Amino acid sequence: MTLSWAAWQISSGNDIHIDMVSRTSILALSVMCLTPAFAAAPHAQVMDVRSATPPAATASVDDLRNAQEGFETFRRRRAPAFAVRTGPDRCDERVGRFCYWYEEDSPDPPSEPDQIREARAKLIEKIDSTGREFPNDRWVSGQRVRYLTEAGRYDDAIRAARACTSREWWCYALRGFAYHVAGRFEEADSSYEGALRLMTPTERCNWRDMKLLLDDDRLRWYREQNCVGRLPLEERVWWLSRPMLSGKGNDARTEYYSRLMMAQFVEDAPSAYVMGFDFDERELTLRYGWPIAWTRQPAGNLLSGGGEPGLVGHERTPAHPFIPVRGVLENPASSDSAGWRSKGIPPVRARYSPVYAKRLLPLEHQSALFRRGDSALVLAAWSVAKDSELSAAVDAHDLTAAMVLTRGDEKDAVIVRSESPQRTGTFMVRSTWGSTLMSIEVAAAKRHTLSRARYGVRRSDESSSRIQVSDIVLYEPYDSTPTSAEDVLSHMRTSDRIAVGSRVGIFWEAYNTDPTGEGIEVNITVAPENRAGGGWLSRGLRALRRVKEAQPVSVGMRDVSARGSPVTARAVEVDLSTLTPGRFLLQL
Repeated sequence: MTLSWAAWQISSGNDIHIDMVSRTSILALSVMCLTPAFAAAPHAQVMDVRSATPPAATASVDDLRNAQEGFETFRRRRAPAFAVRTGPDRCDERVGRFCYWYEEDSPDPPSEPDQIREARAKLIEKIDSTGREFPNDRWVSGQRVRYLTEAGRYDDAIRAARACTSREWWCYALRGFAYHVAGRFEEADSSYEGALRLMTPTERCNWRDMKLLLDDDRLRWYREQNCVGRLPLEERVWWLSRPMLSGKGNDARTEYYSRLMMAQFVEDAPSAYVMGFDFDERELTLRYGWPIAWTRQPAGNLLSGGGEPGLVGHERTPAHPFIPVRGVLENPASSDSAGWRSKGIPPVRARYSPVYAKRLLPLEHQSALFRRGDSALVLAAWSVAKDSELSAAVDAHDLTAAMVLTRGDEKDAVIVRSESPQRTGTFMVRSTWGSTLMSIEVAAAKRHTLSRARYGVRRSDESSSRIQVSDIVLYEPYDSTPTSAEDVLSHMRTSDRIAVGSRVGIFWEAYNTDPTGEGIEVNITVAPENRAGGGWLSRGLRALRRVKEAQPVSVGMRDVSARGSPVTARAVEVDLSTLTPGRFLLQL
């Protein structure tokens, strides 16, 4: 399919933009469609977990299976008609019988008809009745939770999962599924961990297997490892795959485990697709999730076989890339914001649409790294005042804000949460000295909105220079001058956009200066970015002097290092009134 996408860009408008790093996120959506048969994917993995049905329940379960099959046939034939793109170039990828494509701007499918909801409600009544009589039957308990969650009856699904009495790990996993779909990720994580503990080593290895999610380079290494050797990579992947590192419970991991459960539900009892469950449907479920809506192609379009209408399964949207790219996994502390963008340009190996982040936005912020002996001090100032949903969440006390620093593993993470975040805020977080991955996360769960800044904050040590310089902080001038990073925190600007005609404060620290005092020369320059670039028209207008160019602002001074300390903190105010709107680089 064709994917349209748009990166977030800061427009110049009437602002001056001092460009230090670009941070952006992209949302997208995906659709899945059934096509005529193709070769099944040979590398898909199928867990062999069968229902344990007590003999006394056989007649009732057989009746339920017939009712379930009847409902899926009814759903398939009564699904609303919805035109989708057709043609030989429609598919981004073919997986067995299925054609998968991804479209960011596709319209939402029609709402599910009342007659299908009513038919599902009747099926649930039958399953509930048998489930109460035979709570130890795996098939009944699984289908009971499956259709309750599909109907949006999450509390009922959790109660049904808690009522499960099957032996071994099944009931724990069933509770994990119900909690996850309800958005209770911490409880889902705990339940799935309980299930893993009760599995045999072979079952546990198969359950944790993530071959379908990995790119070719990682896949080769992964296949060469035994189950124990794979664990460090699996743990890092699931830690860094979380859209919110500060969230309670690992929802990326529980999402994957829930897909495994859904694959089990559909293997035991068919989905809406007429041809029945096979390797290809399992692979699509594990990589992209299960459909949450179904539509028929209009009459005369593709048939799925046997005279049945062509069926399209619509996944939850927007769906972001599920796991980070290879470079991020290998060295998250050196990643830039581009590595965390949710661009979703095909091909994407797997996708995930978190219910709490239907809107995943770039966070307006500024951050800086300072050294404190063997510790790192990271300062950040942020704002969500320009977003109406997040601003409204402040008034409703529904806003959360947190900052996370990590080298790439959950065990080394430092997480600081704001107690009562407002539209703007600051963080000051300490961790071990060195480059680190930073994630600032401001969210409104009830409004399904997450604003995030995530990238590596890198140490600026240069072995060729005795004097080291910290990151630069832009601050609002006030009636005093900051003498330390801690002083400047409350005055930090929340972005690197500055109104025309403004003055701006610039703060930094120099390390390894002579504590007895030594002369230092400082030069600060703010100059237009890519002054010699531009298109032929802009270059021609400049040559004809028809365009007024912004002149660089330069400030020089002689200074003496701080006495009694190897750290020299300095701040100056710079007048930018001579600059015109545009993008500028600041050099210290």
